[in-house]
Amino acid sequence: MPLSSSLRWIAPCVLSLGLAACAAPPQRTADGRDPRFQPASASDVLAQTSWDLARWTRPGGALREIPHPSSNSRPLTISFIHDQGATRASGFSGCNAYNAPYTVANGQLIITSNPVATMMACAPVNMQLEQEFLASLTRITATSFDNTNNPQRMSWVLSTGDTLDFGRRIDPVAGGQVGPTKLVYVNAERVPCNAGAGRTTCYQVRDSQSQPWQLWYGDITGFNFQPGIRYRLRVVEIKDPNPPADTSGLRWVLDAVVEQEIVRR
Repeated sequence: MPLSSSLRWIAPCVLSLGLAACAAPPQRTADGRDPRFQPASASDVLAQTSWDLARWTRPGGALREIPHPSSNSRPLTISFIHDQGATRASGFSGCNAYNAPYTVANGQLIITSNPVATMMACAPVNMQLEQEFLASLTRITATSFDNTNNPQRMSWVLSTGDTLDFGRRIDPVAGGQVGPTKLVYVNAERVPCNAGAGRTTCYQVRDSQSQPWQLWYGDITGFNFQPGIRYRLRVVEIKDPNPPADTSGLRWVLDAVVEQEIVRR
């Protein structure tokens, strides 16, 4: 190592910590990365998993009221997606869909910037819950799992002292259906179309970004479409025993939301 670079490392240590506490500079990998912070793809136990918020504990032990599927309420969710080298957390925050970049460093979840959400208006109680949940994403100080290889439960401790406990969703979310899977892009708006016996609206879909949009006349079972969001989905393609007239006879069942992007109008 050249003398000048050695001095640049030592000088701050002398000034702030003293020579006794000064550690050697970290040895970097061949491509120049700091090995203490591996990319999420190398150490991310959360990749391609989806979670429901099961319990929110306030400092002191009081429970915050949250929606649960058992009460026919839609839970707050978070999914962790890897796509073409990028990592993104996305889900439902009580009123709107959201997404944010994330990484996992030394086993700890870090949401690296403030989440971006759609802008639907809901009841005040839902909006308050959403505001608190979205703020929690950048306040995570500790993350723990019940199993580091295939976790089913996850907990966050926030800088506020709150603890959020999540349960993992069943993967895939295909209702036990068996069939080939495929990746499809779904456009941010449904468009008018003629399907079966009458006029309706259809999804615009395509297999790759280089293809033109085509109409999908059927439904996508288990998919909660939100206008203004462009999706990439993994679906299970099954034969419909009773297809509507003038349709392909195939039905799609949602397996996973792989990617979603808010489209500015």
